[in-house]
Amino acid sequence: MTAPQAILAVILLSVINFSVRAEPNGSSTLSLPEPLTLDYALSLAEEMTPAIQKYQADVFAAEAALKQAESLNGFNAYLEARARWIEPADSVRQFGDEDHRLGLIANKTLYDFGYSASAENAASFNLSASRLQMADARQQQRILIMQRYFAVVLADLQFYRYNEEMAVVFISMDRTKDRRELGQASDLDVLKAEAEYQRIRHLRYKSQNEQRMTRARLAQALNRHGKLPSTVSIPEVKVLKRKLAEVEVYQKTALEKNSLLKAIRLKLDSASESVNQARASNNPRLIGELGAFEYERELGSSDKWRAGVVLEFPLWTGGSSDAKLASAQADLYRQRARLRELEIKIDQAILETWLELDALRIRLQEMETVADYRELYLDRSRALYEMEVKTDLGDSMVKVSEAQRNLKKVQFDIALAWAKLEALVGQNLDRLYPKVQSDTSP
Repeated sequence: MTAPQAILAVILLSVINFSVRAEPNGSSTLSLPEPLTLDYALSLAEEMTPAIQKYQADVFAAEAALKQAESLNGFNAYLEARARWIEPADSVRQFGDEDHRLGLIANKTLYDFGYSASAENAASFNLSASRLQMADARQQQRILIMQRYFAVVLADLQFYRYNEEMAVVFISMDRTKDRRELGQASDLDVLKAEAEYQRIRHLRYKSQNEQRMTRARLAQALNRHGKLPSTVSIPEVKVLKRKLAEVEVYQKTALEKNSLLKAIRLKLDSASESVNQARASNNPRLIGELGAFEYERELGSSDKWRAGVVLEFPLWTGGSSDAKLASAQADLYRQRARLRELEIKIDQAILETWLELDALRIRLQEMETVADYRELYLDRSRALYEMEVKTDLGDSMVKVSEAQRNLKKVQFDIALAWAKLEALVGQNLDRLYPKVQSDTSP
């Protein structure tokens, strides 16, 4: 068996071994497609993961608060039943001692001088903010899926590289032992070769464990805990040649369109309306009432029905109104501080991401050059091997694998940086989803 054939045999056995180990609990059925594509993985970001469920709960709570605020001026109706026995006066003793009453009463707040309007506005702003926060959480979930998907691909490429190198050093160790039998190598040479083989063998098994770990993390991000994909397609990154605008352009756009900034501004509006609501809590309230009644004892004061308006004017609340106002104002100050803090944080995050993309552009050119060099060097080594000239063919194959993995890592880093930048400026990530090739990672 030639050296390239031996290397290929070791690689194939290792890939088969991993495909068996990757299935949890010995199960051969996975809920994820094989091979798993990035497009499909990103589509699962719409599912209700535990992280998204927390924001969904906030939306439900905000919706409930809005309904409660809307009910302040709602129509209320209730039945009132009274069972009462009395000792009547002598003048009305003929009516008996039972003074029961049944009434149907309805009322509605006609005007409360801005209290309910402020409550509804506050709840409406808060609901819109909660929905924006949930949308941003989905964007972050997509970025997390991209990050963990890329980690799986890179782990596979890393395993392929060490698996290939282990085959190379194994053959070198075997040849050193043969030379020792011929007196051309010493025991020290053999031990040195064996030590190198054990070092690479350790790295190979470590990278194999990393394959399993990255798949487990990806499964968690996809809300498929324990369902590890065996194979994943290698995505083609389509934003490598995208032009990078000036950083000030992105910073200005983020101030206007960033989802979290818009959410905090809505929270600020909600807090401002809550202050208005607290101030209006001492305002009068005009209530309309309508009632119809049936009596066991009908007297002159026993109305069959009545309609009227009631004006309530608070005189003293024991300080509760002042406490509500102080609490609302504190929340308003808090939201203003949060807004300014987030503006600074996002401004800095955009600068850091922009600088990262600028550096990655140069790094990509470096890795493309290295990959081209390694490919040409491999062709040279292969040609010398076919001419039966001593060559480093095995080492060249390893270097090509390493260069390809490093190139992919830079490409994925660029894709992730663009995704983070797009999320920061409030853009939807759908148009950044890389198109998937038909090949699969080794």
